[in-house]
Amino acid sequence: MKRTLTVLASFALAGCGSAATGGGQPEGPAPDPGPVTPPGVPAPTGVIYRPIRSAVYTLERHDSLSLQLPGGASQQQLIDRTAFVNVTLVPDTGGYQATIVLDSLQASVGGVPAALDSLVPAWGTRWTGTLTANGELSGLIADRSTTLGDQVGPAIRSLFPTLPPGGVRTGMEWADTTDVPVRADAFDAAERGITRYRAVESDNPRTRNAIKLESSGSYDRTGKGVQFDQQLEMSGSGTRTAVHYFGQDGILISARGSDAGDMTITVPAVGQTVPVKQAGSYTITSIRPPNR
Repeated sequence: MKRTLTVLASFALAGCGSAATGGGQPEGPAPDPGPVTPPGVPAPTGVIYRPIRSAVYTLERHDSLSLQLPGGASQQQLIDRTAFVNVTLVPDTGGYQATIVLDSLQASVGGVPAALDSLVPAWGTRWTGTLTANGELSGLIADRSTTLGDQVGPAIRSLFPTLPPGGVRTGMEWADTTDVPVRADAFDAAERGITRYRAVESDNPRTRNAIKLESSGSYDRTGKGVQFDQQLEMSGSGTRTAVHYFGQDGILISARGSDAGDMTITVPAVGQTVPVKQAGSYTITSIRPPNR
């Protein structure tokens, strides 16, 4: 039973923040020298994503999980993670080739730091995919699968809020629907999210020239997998809110967000159903690229 609960918690965490308190540095990563727009992209009427090379971000996330166990008992878990990621966007036809590398990762459960031998396998994980000029990330693939690395993967999408076609300007409002995969260990799930955005002037004195992107939305998720020779099924839904500060140079400066949802995980072979309540928050902060 304990082993099954560990698997359920791992799967629940992997889906946290897969869309999306704190501020940011007064400057974002420096743009990589290159064209204003990638080849094949029409001239923008607003701010779009720009090329960057080796931009470093910290992604800090806090999650609270409540698992309702058979017999009425409950189990609470508090999980904290800080990931340091390196982001490069290279111009390509219609957008960019995106590469995100997990430089290092810190994690704790209930205030107890994760063992080094569980962290090290995730270090150096490299995700590659394609990014359009308005932030649609697709084909994101990791070069390895690890328990903690798989939990960081969905949060990468929080680095790229979707912009309206042609670029963003203050005063604009738009909506976006996404269908993305969520994977953890042997689990495969599909998530559909609907997000509404609003662009306003920055209210942060340290990012005075940035565009503030306010977003809120909902998601639905279904999936299944096999662990310890047991078939598992899940379904869930929830809501998200976020604020991104997006530079006029087309580079994310900082972000913060929160989400909450309900999930049901079922073990059909034994007729066991475990309801899970999840609440989480995250911050993203840019750091100057290191000297090489």
